[in-house]
Amino acid sequence: MFLVLVMPVIKYLEQSNSLLSQYFTKNCVCLKNPDSFLMKILLPTLFLFTATACTDLSSYDEDHVDQALTDSLLSVTESWDIEMEIIEEGFRVVNIQAPYAATTHEGGTETDMEGPVEVIVRDTLGNQKTRVDSDRALYIAQDSKFEFRGDVVVVTEEGRVLRTQELDWLQQDREILSDDFVTITTSTDSIAGYGLTGQDDLSVYTISKVTGEFELD
Repeated sequence: MFLVLVMPVIKYLEQSNSLLSQYFTKNCVCLKNPDSFLMKILLPTLFLFTATACTDLSSYDEDHVDQALTDSLLSVTESWDIEMEIIEEGFRVVNIQAPYAATTHEGGTETDMEGPVEVIVRDTLGNQKTRVDSDRALYIAQDSKFEFRGDVVVVTEEGRVLRTQELDWLQQDREILSDDFVTITTSTDSIAGYGLTGQDDLSVYTISKVTGEFELD
């Protein structure tokens, strides 16, 4: 912007230099070097004027410029109505659906999804093994990790149901973790408590602090 404004004016002044010299001489202006006057007085004034204009423009668009620079540095990619697939060890396929996702590439790849988020684990034949629903989810690609947040519900093929507000899923290890309150319900019983660790199909799990347990009729 600065060069675009200044260069045409400098070209004009160069063309008009001889005329200015004649003007100063004709009107008895005591200048030893009119060219020097042109470069020392007029051009600094021009640069000051242009720099001021650029400063005003930068102030006007400061918020937009800062946001654009931040997005550029973080390499943010936004997507709507996303559908993704993750192939795990060549035989388990993870299908992910969400209305919105923002992916960043700062020191790794992270995808933040806003819900309702739906994650379905299928076998090679396409049969559903486990389903997870939540309000939000963060997928950290370098760690193969999902962080589910808000009304998390896990339903397995065998009919086991887990409910909690926070759940981490280590995809490659097939392990789930939660420090929050959880309930796990099967066809025969139900258990509730804090501090969950277990397999992602809920075939094996441990609750460190059980607060309730009962059998279903």
